[in-house]
Amino acid sequence: MKKIKHTYVPLLFSCIMCSIAVNWVAVPNEFAVTGVTGLAMTVQKLTGIHYAAVSYFIALLILVAALIVLGRGEISNIIFLSILYPAVLWAVSHVRLAVVFEEKLIAVALFGLIYGVGSGIAYRIGYSYGGMDTLGKILRKSVFKTWELRTIMLLADSVIMLIMLSAYSLDSLAYSFVGQLIFVNSMNYVIFNWGPKMYEIQIVSDWTEDIESFVIQNIQKSLTLHTVKGGFSGENKVQMDCVCTSAEYIKLKEFITRNDHDCFIRVIPLMYVFGKHADFHKLADENL
Repeated sequence: MKKIKHTYVPLLFSCIMCSIAVNWVAVPNEFAVTGVTGLAMTVQKLTGIHYAAVSYFIALLILVAALIVLGRGEISNIIFLSILYPAVLWAVSHVRLAVVFEEKLIAVALFGLIYGVGSGIAYRIGYSYGGMDTLGKILRKSVFKTWELRTIMLLADSVIMLIMLSAYSLDSLAYSFVGQLIFVNSMNYVIFNWGPKMYEIQIVSDWTEDIESFVIQNIQKSLTLHTVKGGFSGENKVQMDCVCTSAEYIKLKEFITRNDHDCFIRVIPLMYVFGKHADFHKLADENL
């Protein structure tokens, strides 16, 4: 019951928001969206097949590719939304409601805001839509092994936008690009600023020096190191503890993932943190 309330209900709400942005804002205002959904809408323009059905097919292809290239662990957080989102997208498309503006830029801004908040809710609780981020990871693992993930995703987005030129005008794609910028900023705001601002990160890993160096040099936070004993292996291991913001935690997680470090990580939200660092509260704060 607790998982339904804290995981599945927010994920359903996330899918509904993204579907509303596409069906009630983007489609009636006649501008394209980017990414996998934009590719699906392009296929519908060219073939007449409903873009929700095309989204299902593309999501299935990405899911299978992720399973083959990235392994089962990677698809655990995308399989649920890969199934749920196209279904919700199809259902919402049959609700006859259109939010149309005379000024298309207002529609683009509204789309980016709604779609960004919807996507951010899913990403914040650790789930992915299995779209461009997953496709980028697949390409990085199999083809562009030395490239940064953001560069690969930019390349993939550019290729999709070139494909979309076969069905949309250049003006329409320019609007979609603006919508993408607003979407990314809205999503990042939800991921980094909603909910608890500070977290205690506990990491058990054999890659102590790499992670310690990243935390100190890139995040500019300190760590506490102490020896723990694995209950299963019976071996002594090093546990690193640090306190960081949500944005810093995302950077740390991306670093660990990017370098394929095998870690056990606990993330604990904190109410207040007192200390001398600029991110922490001071003991003299009387209202806390």
